[in-house]
Order: sequence, then structure tokens, then C-alpha cells
Amino acid sequence: MAVLNINQPLRGLRTDRASTARRPIALSRVGGAILRQGVVGYVAALAGAWFLAAERFDLPQEWTSGVVAVVGAWLLYSFAALPAFERARSFKPSTRLVELLGVATVSLVIAGFDSTPTARRAMVAVLAGPALLGVSAIVHRQVLRRTPTILVGQVESVRRLEKRWAARRDVTVVATCSWRSPHELAPAGAVSDHSFDDVVREVLAAVAERHATSVVIASSRAFTNPALRHLAWALQRAEVECLVVADMSDHVEYLSPRRVGDQIALSLRAPNDHLMSLVVKSLFDRVSALVALVLLSPVLLVVGIMIRLGSRGPAIFRQVRSGRDGRPFVMYKFRTMSVDAEDRLDDLMRQNEGAGPLFKLRNDPRITPLGRVLRSLSIDELPQLFNVVKGDMSLVGPRPALPAETSQYSEWVWRRLHVRPGLTGLWQVSGRSALSWDDSIRMDLQYVNNWNLRLDLAILARTVGAVLSRDGAH
Repeated sequence: MAVLNINQPLRGLRTDRASTARRPIALSRVGGAILRQGVVGYVAALAGAWFLAAERFDLPQEWTSGVVAVVGAWLLYSFAALPAFERARSFKPSTRLVELLGVATVSLVIAGFDSTPTARRAMVAVLAGPALLGVSAIVHRQVLRRTPTILVGQVESVRRLEKRWAARRDVTVVATCSWRSPHELAPAGAVSDHSFDDVVREVLAAVAERHATSVVIASSRAFTNPALRHLAWALQRAEVECLVVADMSDHVEYLSPRRVGDQIALSLRAPNDHLMSLVVKSLFDRVSALVALVLLSPVLLVVGIMIRLGSRGPAIFRQVRSGRDGRPFVMYKFRTMSVDAEDRLDDLMRQNEGAGPLFKLRNDPRITPLGRVLRSLSIDELPQLFNVVKGDMSLVGPRPALPAETSQYSEWVWRRLHVRPGLTGLWQVSGRSALSWDDSIRMDLQYVNNWNLRLDLAILARTVGAVLSRDGAH
């Protein structure tokens, strides 16, 4: 049992994949490599361009040969210019050729070139190449959406990432290679019994055995340790993607690299932290909420009448919540509890099943029979569309908390109040009440630091599925 020497450099490191290149390769491995690198899409792009030129448009032989030559040369260049792990899913070859043809077309128009019908058909045939390759990239992103990944780093970091990524649909951890902190003895049988030379060899062996296309290094010393840099160079030669996780102790921030002097720094500025994005989001929210209110007005009216007939009290429940930056506002909901619900809260606090400062009780006796149905379908939240129109809330954002809850927030949890609260949010479509307090806060912060309109639309679409499946609702 050895103590790790984390400062040991690796000398003359070579990937084991090069030494096995001359061995007979199984047909299944060849087929897997063809699929992972998108060769079928490249061949289809060339065949589609030829078919349009020769069969569909019946171009002369010289024009057809020109189309095939242009598309073939572009495909060969694109294939060689991209690493193996990026070829199947990348849109770069398609966009680059379209941009190049656009520049060429504008240049010819400026020069006064008058294209013939044959030239226009040839241009369409050439464009079939990037179109088909783009379709191939979309298909591969769906079929190969799970990236086979190997985690490398200290035991604590690797275990934390492996647990967090266990339920994800875009990454699959196929192996881990970890070590303990410096000067700490490793348990018997662990990878950390070896030097970093052996760790690197084990990573390369796992890449070859598990057909991994990505290696993620979860170590704070990744940029300073010579051994890990040698690992990155070896993976580069093996055409395997090598990534370094910026571990911020579970604080989800938007990170973008930029060069400062001769160093690489990570910017923590949120991508939509400017006035125009806030104006666009506000307009989108208010217009969408207003349209939804008009369309849902018969439903709102019927539900309101049913509540009044079903139990004593008003149909709309009003409650003060914390809005953006903690400013209080009155939130509207359909009443789902008895009118004395607030007075009975203290008696039920000892039965609280919620995490953190939240109060949750699965079988809350204050909920009316109709209210239970409304909650399970999230219909009780619909009056908050009025809050969205007023500007107190957004369609998507962290859920509005009670002032008594926000008063217990730590400094980093308070970050979730830097945007307007939402009618739905990222954690609502990822488990809702079934999530732990830490997971829900992490997802709220992930939204606050990375929101954009496309993400909002995706969350709204996923909200429909979460409501219909009643995922985590009670």
C-alpha cells in the first residue's frame, strides 16, 4: 500500500491504443466506430448530392462531376478537421459550407455574374450535402445522446459527480478512476494504490475497453499537475475528449472561459444579465400569460364556482410571498384548504415532512377533497397568471417563497431571489416535492445563472408532462 506522490511527472507516456492498431479488429468494433464517427451521414451527404445532380436534375456530366468533387472535398476536409468524438454530432461542417457558399454567391452577385438555370440547380445539389449531414447530426444526437464517460479525480469529487449524473440522459459514467487526497493511504484494491503513471494507464485501458468518448477530470490540481496534463495529451492522441470540471462546491454558476493577459480565466457573469434580455423576458411572460388567461377563462370560472359551492370561504387564496430581491407581493391561488388553515399550521409543524425551511405534509388534514384534486393537477396555480401579467412573477423561475422561509436563507441561497419567482421552474419539472432541499436549491441556482428563452420554452413544455404524470405532486 503506497502513498500517492501527486507531483510525479509522467515521462515518455504513450497511449496503449497505438500499439494495438495492427491487431485484427472485430467487425463489431469497426461498426461501432463507423456509427460513433458519423461515417454513414457523410456517405449519405455525398450520395444525396450526386443523386440530385445526376438523377433529379439530370445535369451534364461535367456539372455532376463538379458537384461531387466540391461536396466530396468538403466532406473529407470536415471529417479530418474534427476529432472522432465530435464528427457524428457536429453542425460545423454544414454551417461552414453554407457560409462559404453564401459568401461566394454574394461575391458573384456583386461582380455581376448572371447564373444560368444549370448553375442554380448545381448549387441546390451542393446544398443537399450540408442539409443531409445536418439531419445526420440531429439523428446522432438523439441516438447517441448518452456520452460514455470516465470520471478521474479524487475519491470525494468523483463520487459526488457520479451520484449527481446517475439519472442524467446525456451522460453515462462507464468507469471511474480515483485517488485519495495527498499523503493519505489508499484502501486495498483501490486505484489510488498506484502512482499517477498507473492511474493514466488505467484510464487509457478503460477508454479502450469501455469505448468511452469522454474523460472528465474532477480535480482542483488538473491544470497544475504534470501527470494530469500528460493524461490530457495522451487522450488527445487517442481522439478522446478530455474535460476538466470546475468544482465550485455545488454552487451552480455560469462559467465562460476568456483570456486575461497570458492566462485563461473563467468568467462568472450570467449570459443574460443585461437590460435587453430582461425586457424581452418580461414582454414574453406578460403577453403569454394574458393569452393564457383569455383561453382558460372558462376553466377558471368553473373552478371558482366549484370551490365556493364545495366549502365555506373565498375561491381565491391571497398570501404574501417574497418576490425579486425579497420584495413582498400578494400571490393568488385557488383555495385548496379550509378557511382556518393558517390558524392550524402551528399544530401541524411537528409533522412537517418538508426539507429545509419548507413546510410539506403529504396527508395535510386542512386540504379539502376538491383541493386535493386541484393540487394534483396543479390547477390551483393558474390564478398566478394574474401575477405574471402584473409583473410580480414570471412564467418560469424559482417558486415564490414565504417571507418566513426567505428569512432563513443563507447568503448563497438568497441568490434565487435575484430573479422574479415563476409559475413553474426547473425543479418542478425534475421531481417537484420529491426532491431534497439541496437539490431543489441547486436547480433554482442553475436556472438563475443560466436562463434563456429557449430554456424557458423547454421548461414550459416539460411542465405539461410533469403535470400530466403528477410527478412528485402532493
